[in-house]
Formats: sequence, C-alpha cells, structure tokens
Amino acid sequence: MTLSLLLDVVASAGRLAEGGSKDKGDHDGEALPVNTPYLITPDGQRSLRRKLMSGARPDHAISWRALLGRLGRLNRLKVFDVEDATAGPLRYKQLLQPGMVNVLDLSDSGFSELNNLVIADLLRGVQEAQDEAFAQYELAKKSGQGVAPPKVLVVIEEAHEFLSEERIEKMRILFEQVARIAKRGRKRWLGLAFVTQLPQHLPRQLFGLVNSFVLHKISDPQVVSILRRTVSGIDEALWTRLSGLAPGQAIVSFPHMARPLLVSIDAAPVELRLIE
Repeated sequence: MTLSLLLDVVASAGRLAEGGSKDKGDHDGEALPVNTPYLITPDGQRSLRRKLMSGARPDHAISWRALLGRLGRLNRLKVFDVEDATAGPLRYKQLLQPGMVNVLDLSDSGFSELNNLVIADLLRGVQEAQDEAFAQYELAKKSGQGVAPPKVLVVIEEAHEFLSEERIEKMRILFEQVARIAKRGRKRWLGLAFVTQLPQHLPRQLFGLVNSFVLHKISDPQVVSILRRTVSGIDEALWTRLSGLAPGQAIVSFPHMARPLLVSIDAAPVELRLIE
C-alpha cells in the first residue's frame, strides 16, 4: 500500500464516520466518496466499501481527521513512493565494511521530521545488518572459520534536534529504538555517539544510556549544573575548570578509566572541503 492510497482510504473512512448513523441500512449499492487513481475501478470501489462496512462502522470523525493530517504531513515531505528515484535503498551490509567511513549530510533537508525518519531508518538498518553479521560469525565460529564482523560506530551530529527533551514523550518508539541499540549493540560491537552543542536539550533518559563522555568548554553555568546532576564520577575541581578550557582541551570519562581526566585532543589532520 502506497502512502497516497492510504491517504485516500483514511479520507474515505473519515467521511463515512462523519455521516454518523444517518446512513444506516444496506450500503452495498452505495458508492463511497473516493477520489483516487488507485480505486476508480468498480472492483476497487466495492472492495473498499466491503472493508469499511464489515464489522464495526468507522466512527470518531475527529480521530480520522487527525490521522489524515499526520499522513498529509508525511506526504508533503515528498520522500515516499517516488517513482523516479534512482539511488535505491541503502545496502547496509556494504556500508559496514572495515575501514569505511560513510557520511550522510541532512543539512539541506529543511525538515526535522524528515531528518528523524532518515536517522531512525538508518539506525534500524545498521542494527539489523550488524545483528545478522554477528549471528553468522557466532555460527561459523563453532567450526573454527568465523570472521569477526567490523566494529561499527554511528555518530549523530546535532543530537538535540534528533532527540530533544520537549519531544521525547511524542517519540517513544524512536527513543526505544535508541535504547535497544545502546543496550544490545555493545555486545555486537555497535556503538552510538551523540554530538551536540546544546546538551541541556537532550532528555535525561538518554544520559542514562551513555557510559562515556567527552566534555569541551561549556561557559553556561546552568548547563554545567545540569550535567553535574546527570554525569557522575567527575571531580569538583574538573567541573570548576570546565568553563575555562582552552581549544582542544576536554574532560573525558570512560568506563575503562579509573577516574575522569583533563586531556588535550589533537585536531584532525584533514579538513572537510565542499566539492562538486
């Protein structure tokens, strides 16, 4: 079922629900108000009519209109059911190769909803591909011929736009997906890294899944206060120095370290340049 077809079906059910009880009786000969290129045939009309009339009749027209509005927002993104798409779906198994770096730039999408859909689909595909590779490795290891799958790290820039404190209640399924990767991915060499300049906008539930931190200079005392309540194990002296760190300096906290340290991080030896 395409999104355009789903829109027409929901709209038809909503119009039927708005009719209420005034349309009781035999509707087998009634033509539903359907206007779609997929259902203009008599067989399509009859099939949809039988489906809507069988069992409980659609009601609660307000709910149908709300659902239609949400589907309409997805349809306006113009990323579903694109007939002239040439790139094709991502092949995650090819992306997860040793030594390979894949960059997905969503800066020109213009819609945070679209970014979230892409990132959610990417996380799901990467997790499934890594789970399959690890399962094959475990099976082949019994015969002494297993080749370990590559260690994968997914880095999400501007993480506060992907998972924000204000929208976490409306994005429970998305957060559950992130939590599942954070819990199960460690055993399958799949890691997640969130990069943000606004850590105060990230939900506290997310900090509970994170076990490593790299903190660069943060001058806002309110943000430092929030991090103090969520990041444990950092000495008071290091928190005091956080607002005065020089470029490249950072406070790092990792599970394999006995205590957090103040370190100097070397800049990358390469620069990202825009090319045609």
